[in-house]
This record gives sequence, C-alpha cells and structure tokens, in this order.
Amino acid sequence: METLNKKYESGELNIETATKHFKSYIRKIWNAAITKYFLAALIISVSGLLIYLIHLHIGYQSVSLVFLFIISLLPLLNFKPGPIFLAAVMSALVWNFFFIPPYYTFRIGKVEDAMMFLMYFVIASVSGLLISRIRTQQVLINQKERRTAALYNLTRDLSSSRSLDEVTQCSVNHLKETFHSEVVFLYQETDKNLKSSVHPASTFKIDDAERNVAQISFLSSQKVGRFTHNVSSISPVTYVPLITKNRKYGIAGLIFPENATLDTEAESLLDAFIALISTAIEREYLTELAKNNLVIAESEKLYKTLFDSISHELKTPITTIIGAISSLKDERINGNRNIILQLIDEAGIATERLKRLVENLLDITRLERGNLKLKKEWHSIADLLYSSISRVESDSSHRKINCSVEDDAGLYNFDYPLLEQALINILHNSIEYTPDDCRIDVSAKRRSDSIVITISDDGKGFPENEIKNLFTKFYRIPGTKAGGTGLGLSIAKGFIEAHGGTIKAQNRRGGGAEFIILLPINL
Repeated sequence: METLNKKYESGELNIETATKHFKSYIRKIWNAAITKYFLAALIISVSGLLIYLIHLHIGYQSVSLVFLFIISLLPLLNFKPGPIFLAAVMSALVWNFFFIPPYYTFRIGKVEDAMMFLMYFVIASVSGLLISRIRTQQVLINQKERRTAALYNLTRDLSSSRSLDEVTQCSVNHLKETFHSEVVFLYQETDKNLKSSVHPASTFKIDDAERNVAQISFLSSQKVGRFTHNVSSISPVTYVPLITKNRKYGIAGLIFPENATLDTEAESLLDAFIALISTAIEREYLTELAKNNLVIAESEKLYKTLFDSISHELKTPITTIIGAISSLKDERINGNRNIILQLIDEAGIATERLKRLVENLLDITRLERGNLKLKKEWHSIADLLYSSISRVESDSSHRKINCSVEDDAGLYNFDYPLLEQALINILHNSIEYTPDDCRIDVSAKRRSDSIVITISDDGKGFPENEIKNLFTKFYRIPGTKAGGTGLGLSIAKGFIEAHGGTIKAQNRRGGGAEFIILLPINL
C-alpha cells in the first residue's frame, strides 16, 4: 500500500497508466478495418511515387510486375480481401494514369497495352485474394493446431492428476499459460454457497465484493464479469461456473491482460478447457465419495466383526462367573470346600479371560491411534520369557512348555510390559490352536545384530494359503474352534514392530507351527 501511494505521489503510476492506455489505443487503431484500407492506399501511393522516379530506367511494362509483387506481399501483413482489392484497383489506375502512354490520362493508346492492363487487373486482384485466402486458412490451421495441442496437454495432465488439489494446480497452470491470465478457483461449500476462501493454487485473491460476483455466477450457472453481458462493468474478472450434467462444483475466475480481447475462437477454447476441468473435478469428487462409501462399508464390516467376536468372548466367561456365583449360593454346596475352590478357580479363569479381552481392545486402540509410547529399561531376555510362560500356565495344563535361553542372551533395553504381552499373545495362540498333550518350545539366542526368539509347537501347523493373513486384525483361520477375537497376533506384531523388530509365522518341516521374532540389539 505504501509503494502504491508513493507511485501516486511521484506521478509514476499515472505515467504507467497513460502508457498502457496509449498502447491500447494504438493497437485498436491498427486493428480497425478502416486503418487497413488507409494503409493499403498509402502503400500503393508511396510505391507509385518511388517507381515514378525510376520508371524511365525500367520501362512501364516492368512497373506492373513491381505493383503485382507489392500486392502479393499484403496478405502476409494480415491485410484482408477488401484492402487487397482496393490496392489492386488503385495500382491498376496509377499504372494506367502515370506510366502507360499517353501519360496523365486513363486512355490507352495501344491494343496490346489495353490487354496487358486488363490482364494485370485480373491477375493482381485474383492473386491477391487467393494469397489472402491461403494466408487466412494458414492462420486458422495454426490456431486449430494450437487449440488441439493445448487441449491434448490439458487432458493428459488432468488424467495423471490423482487428487482435487493436483487437478486444481494443473488447471491453473494451463489456464495461465494458454490465456496469459491470472486464475482463481473457488469450490462449493454447499449446493448454494461457495467457500469463503479461494483454493491455495490460485494466483490471486478476491475480496468480498468479487466473491459476491462469483456467487452470482455460481447460482445462475452462467458466465459473469468481463467479456460477458452480466455485471461486466463492475468486475475485471471473468467468472466461469465449473458445472457438469450432474451438479455444480465451483467457479473459475480469470483476469485477462488489460488490452486483451476474447474473440469467438478464444471463448470456444475457454469453454472447452472449463468442460475438461469440470469433468476432472467431478471425477475426483466421485472418487472421494467412493472412498468414503468404502470406508463406511469397511467400518460397518469391522463393527459387525468386532461385535460378533466380543459378544461370543464375553458370553462364555460371564456365563461361567454367573454360574459360579449361583452355585455358591446353593446351601448344599456351601459345606463342600473342594467344590467351592473349584468354582472359585473357574470364576478366576473366566475373569482372567475377560481381563485379556479388555487389554487386547485397549492395546489395539493404542496401536490404531498411534498413542503407543515405549518406556524402555534394561531387562533380562530370560526373565521376559519365563515370566510370559508363567502368565499362561493356567491355560496350558494339558500342554508342556519348554524354554531354553542361551547364556549370552544378556540384558537389553526394551519396554518390558509390551514385549511380555506380545509373547503372551503368541503363546496363548499356540495353546488355543494345538491339541492336548502338544509340546510348545520357547527359545532365545543371540546373533551379531539381533536377538532371535522362537515359539514353536508340534501341532497341525497353518494352512499354507492362510499364513499371510495371520497378523490381520479380527482374522481367524476358517474351520478353527469358536472363541477369540482375532486381535492377539496383530497386537503382538504391532508391539514388536514398535521396537524395530519383525515377526513371521511359518510351518516347521517336521510338522507344527513356528513364530520367529527378531529384535535388534540396539533396542
């Protein structure tokens, strides 16, 4: 604002404005039809004067060739057929009056001169007009080539855009390059209102007054502003609605150069640009809508899966607890200490199962939200393995769990509760899906750059085509016994990867399943 005031004070801005208006005025005069007629007459007059000074040395017959050459050049200077015909008539008359004997009269003394005059007039007129037509066709061909190239480039770049922001940026670049204009995009907020702010890819901003003009274009679905019949006097911006057969998406505004004109050809090209851009915008809106619908469908599927899993998991322990409490109220049982202890054990197992379910739900929530923060301390790998095994002993009464830890396993820096929970989930999975009297082996050994923890069993193993899905949330191998939420292995994988480690599942060569955990030493 200060710079603008300084320009006003110094008169610099007035000079710039006056210069622009002067150039615009000169350009309008040059492009006017009457100017071309005047210039055609002036060219023939000046040429005739110059030829007159040397005609005694070249002969009057050669004068016709000079005039014919001049007329053939006029189409190259963008002269239309009217001025060219005027030049042909004037050159014939000048040649006759000043150069063909008898001089200074339109009478021709010789028959051959009369025939030459007539032939010159016909040839000059026809050749000038034909050259003008060829020139016009060449200009039209060049315009069509430029139009085709511009549309092709826009279509190519729009098709490679993968988001609404990319489509907008691409559109702004092509509109600016093709029409030498500044561009603004405003998208809809509702079916009847535009957003209050322009898209970040826009090359200029608009105030509230201009936004109201854009709103008029959006509501009326018509062009508004400069070069239109709607409020053209109050806005320097040309607003074009971004509309398809299905709906309106917003407005594109263009500020053309001050001396620019929007002829039929340019307006047609602009309409073609806007149609392609609108179609690309609609594509992105539909893609986004499809993504949202997919998310909703997946959420509903996830909700149903979670609801079914939790419902089944809750039903069994709750039924056990209720049954135990009801039995404890029975007077016939109150006196039997063994039965009471058995009921308490069953209620404890059911409670532990409920606790594990709640912990799994809380853990998967932490992983999903990215709220998992490691609290690392130095611990023994051996303590980690033995503690994890002890936590699942109540569930593994009919299975034998062996543990072996190499002496050099040592102490490492890690989040003890998280890795313990990961191992518990894997052990619980092995217990749940192996037959009674199955053997489970847990081992840990050190490599040069990592600790390898292996949990294996001698059960039936995994179906080969299901191994890739084992760590997917809520996934359970088809045909397995009821129970479980399908969260244990996915949570274990998340906790291990949070430490920079990896886990994979595979079948053992001798039969059974095997989980291999790699934890980097620089935990």
